[in-house]
Amino acid sequence: MASVVDRGMLGDADGGFACKRCRDAGYRVLKVKGQPAHARRCDCQSFCSRCGGSGYVLIPSGTSAIAQSCACRHLDQRIRLFNESSLPATVARASFENFKTFDPDQIAAKSAAEEFAKRFRAERDTRGLLFYGTPGSGKTHLLGAVVKHLTLEKGIGCRYVEFMLLLSDIRAGFASNRGHLDILRPLVQVPVLVIDELGKERGTEWERSMLDELISRRYNAGLTTLFATNYFLEARKIADDPRRPVDTRSGQFQREAESMTLLQRVGDRILSRLNEMCTLCRLEARDFRALGIAGRGLGLDSADDEWDG
Repeated sequence: MASVVDRGMLGDADGGFACKRCRDAGYRVLKVKGQPAHARRCDCQSFCSRCGGSGYVLIPSGTSAIAQSCACRHLDQRIRLFNESSLPATVARASFENFKTFDPDQIAAKSAAEEFAKRFRAERDTRGLLFYGTPGSGKTHLLGAVVKHLTLEKGIGCRYVEFMLLLSDIRAGFASNRGHLDILRPLVQVPVLVIDELGKERGTEWERSMLDELISRRYNAGLTTLFATNYFLEARKIADDPRRPVDTRSGQFQREAESMTLLQRVGDRILSRLNEMCTLCRLEARDFRALGIAGRGLGLDSADDEWDG
């Protein structure tokens, strides 16, 4: 069956919850192979005793009554927003509670992400976040935690995209006579956009122009954007380890060989706009994925990481 994620994943204690399966959240998040993370109502909310399933409740008003939306309708709306976010199933379990910190960078980044998610209001202009640092340090985990909190807890629309895959979608659209704006438009309009793997693309002028247009349209509309990248803002000297196997065709080898910066990947104009739009959060930590301990390192228990086949 599908792997189901309970709210918060706050350990083994179930005390105080009317429903131990969802911990009174009303929803559960499932991981299904080949699909983005998906949420549904918990069984404890399969029938609403307040409205009898109609979605509306009658509120006394003088000698009559007025119909108001039931809380269960708001729950369905939040679940729909989460399911439309395209969050990868690999971070379906990501939360602020299960993000474990091992160094000052991770503590500061977690604090910034959690404060952003809890204080964000769609009607207010809000600076985004840009997480930059080593692979496997928890950048995507924090992005996932932000998306889950905004959609499922606050009912705010979000979209998650990997920029390189977005470029592939735009190219594929050309083959079916779709312009790039047909692909970008939903991303321009969503209240919060999350762009992961920034700089991973080849860095051609066309790719930069797509990124520049997307960022500029959102900036001009006063919308909030979050980013994550493996490229640092400052030049770094990578220590050489003669025992480390090297794949000269890999992007990681190119980054280390050239010590490339985000500026070199995206250019002056885009980096300047990113500085204006975002609070910068550095994350330089051990790569838990490469060490094979991603679950234990970032709070994701691989023993519970079941998938629906």
